[in-house]
Amino acid sequence: MANDDNDSRDLEEGSIRSSVSSLKEMDSNLGAVSNDNDTNINDNDGQMSALTANSATLRNRRQNQEGVRQKASVGVPSSVTASTHRKHLLRIKQDCSNGERTFHRVHDPLEEDTISLGGSHNGSGPEIWFEKHVSSVKEVCKNRTFGQWAESLIPIVAWIKTYRWKKNFITDLIAGLTVGFMIVPQSMSYAKLAGLPVEFGLYSSLTPLYAYAMFGSSRQLAVGPVALVSLLLNTGLTLVLDNAGITRENTPDAEYDALYATMAIQTSFLVGICYILMGIFRLGFVTIFLSHAVVSGFTSAAAIIIGLSQIKYVFGYDIPSDKALHKMIRNIFASIDQFNWRTFVLGGTSIFFLLGLKKLARKYPIKFKWARAAGPLVLTLVTIVLQWTADLESQGIPIVKEIPSGFPNFSGTTAVKTLGDNFGKLAVLVLSIVIVGFMESIAIAKQLSTKNNYEIDASKELLGLGTANLMAGLFNGYPLTGSFSRSAVNNDAGATSGISAIVTATLVGLTLLFLTPVFELLALPVLAAIVISGVVSLVDYEEAIYLWKVHKFDFGVWSMAFLGTLFLGVELGLGIAVGISLLLVIFESAYPHTAVLGRLPGTTEYRNIKNYSQAERYEGIVIARIDAPIYFANTHNIREKISKYEKSAVNEYIKNDAKRLNGVSTKATAGGESGSVDGEIGADAKSTKAVKFIIIEFSAVAHIDTSGLHTIQDLTKHCSDNKIQLCITNPNRRVMERLVTSGVADDIGREHIFVSTHDAVDFCLNELDRDDTKGGSDKNIYQFFSQDAAGTARSAMPSEMATLVDNEIAEEQDHGDA
Repeated sequence: MANDDNDSRDLEEGSIRSSVSSLKEMDSNLGAVSNDNDTNINDNDGQMSALTANSATLRNRRQNQEGVRQKASVGVPSSVTASTHRKHLLRIKQDCSNGERTFHRVHDPLEEDTISLGGSHNGSGPEIWFEKHVSSVKEVCKNRTFGQWAESLIPIVAWIKTYRWKKNFITDLIAGLTVGFMIVPQSMSYAKLAGLPVEFGLYSSLTPLYAYAMFGSSRQLAVGPVALVSLLLNTGLTLVLDNAGITRENTPDAEYDALYATMAIQTSFLVGICYILMGIFRLGFVTIFLSHAVVSGFTSAAAIIIGLSQIKYVFGYDIPSDKALHKMIRNIFASIDQFNWRTFVLGGTSIFFLLGLKKLARKYPIKFKWARAAGPLVLTLVTIVLQWTADLESQGIPIVKEIPSGFPNFSGTTAVKTLGDNFGKLAVLVLSIVIVGFMESIAIAKQLSTKNNYEIDASKELLGLGTANLMAGLFNGYPLTGSFSRSAVNNDAGATSGISAIVTATLVGLTLLFLTPVFELLALPVLAAIVISGVVSLVDYEEAIYLWKVHKFDFGVWSMAFLGTLFLGVELGLGIAVGISLLLVIFESAYPHTAVLGRLPGTTEYRNIKNYSQAERYEGIVIARIDAPIYFANTHNIREKISKYEKSAVNEYIKNDAKRLNGVSTKATAGGESGSVDGEIGADAKSTKAVKFIIIEFSAVAHIDTSGLHTIQDLTKHCSDNKIQLCITNPNRRVMERLVTSGVADDIGREHIFVSTHDAVDFCLNELDRDDTKGGSDKNIYQFFSQDAAGTARSAMPSEMATLVDNEIAEEQDHGDA
């Protein structure tokens, strides 16, 4: 009562400070009441009602003080606000410990008061995906203004409004210059790898970077020419021309180079169109079908092939290119007598210099973080000075020679002119570059966005890459994507927006205008060294070791992708990688995980019996869970699994029944009446069904198609023919709608579809108990034995079980007397 008076006085005074104190006291009171309630709930119903009323009184007073609580919310300790959660805990504890089961009815889609499924996208499946995206597009088209459209389609319009120029511009400027110094020699090297003149690499680092800065969603991703895409382009175009009967042996060099360059421009144009269409239709999810093991194996093998393709510039003699490792090695040693030790010394020294700087930057990331970015530029400047002063070309070391100065010409007419004739020839190559390029780019972009606490929109990223490749196709470039090395340098240098990409592109433009005569002096072994040092880190042998230790199957997948790419070529290797990934998807889809469930003692939770050996199972009931959508690809396997679980339950019942018969027979023999016991027990065992209920938990079944419905119908008929009742628990709204509209719910019986597995088990046990009572198996257990055998059987029971049996017998006798 004293506390109640204090509460009243505090409320009347209206003082914030006093209110806070009263709230603290009230928390303590409520805690005490909660403890009293917890202690006394189990005593009797009268005490529990009084305590509940007391708690309700305190609750009402706290609701009256809501206004005061809002005023005093600033500086209020957490113990004050925690009382609401304590009330919830008390209510849950009372609700779950009152000893009464509460059954909830499963939603019926045909009822008028059910929420319309048109406004809900619960579930999965292709039609759900289509409905969701169509409705979202309609909603967007209906409500967005022109400004919102501009911000959505052109991300720079959105972030430039909030860009903090004073704080971030200097760091973006430094990051852009750093990447610019790095991309100039790298882009020239990768152009040579792609089989194109070096200026194509610079052109691919100019207008595409401006386009990505406007349309890309990543703030740190550095796009441009990369080794893997350059290799794919080289091998792909060479194969296309070979299939058309056009080779360097039967075609003049100028004509061959012009045709090759035209097809490279067309490939970039088509890659850009594909990316844009994928972005519009939000198809970025297609790349997730390439598992990490497959990607790692393919990339590692491709990196080795890239490195070997540059050996000819280091060894100083012409080596015919090939797509297979063993053939490349054979070609290297076929003309080893032409080995040029001068190019080897320059190239080898350059490789060790670049790798040494990378290792230094990794070992001392703070003190030497500049080393990774500055390495290619320093090496380039040193060799240019050597060529200018010592004339390396006269010593037998080849140089770049001619680079056209100025901005690239518009090549849109060239790209479209013969596109119709070459579209079918380039389709496979374009698809390969689209898959590998986006997979590489989105992986880097997501990693950088996580580090810098912002989200990446895959569809906008597709639009950004699409516009970048489209601009490359319109201005004499070739396909590009995000670069691992340059993106890491860009992020480490402090880039915060697309301003850094604009700075990088501007530096490339200045190089094309004023510095091309300088880069003409660059030695080709140095360009090869830049490529080789860049791909060394792509050989992911550490991942192979990790997979061998953790997951042998994934190691096998990695090895197949690696060896396929290494010995069959990049195109076939990529095909093998994609094929393996799709086979894995199909396998996992066609063979979903299922489990037999049991109840964890002391709970209403049902878990996999393989994971929890203590889980309880009940004779006559099979509880199974399907952990995947049910559709045409996996219906056969699911049906087999359910049949397997049913047969296993039957076999276990027969085995246990035999043990029971043997035990009873032994005890009855000791009592002198073995014949009578065997007869009665055997007859009862023959009349008892091993499985009477099959419960299937549908909580993980997000979608079911017509093939799945037919499978459930067949299962229902099988159960009905064998006098087994099928039960389903926890179907979602979409699945329940399908079950109802198809008539499967009526075949099963609406009363046999439950909200929870425990409700179903409770129902089944009650039914089994009722059947036992009707069949007479609930009779006095001692009626199965002679009087002496009964005493022997009772003495063999645990004391608690014997007491329970005695009580049941007494209740039956009292009932019979009544």
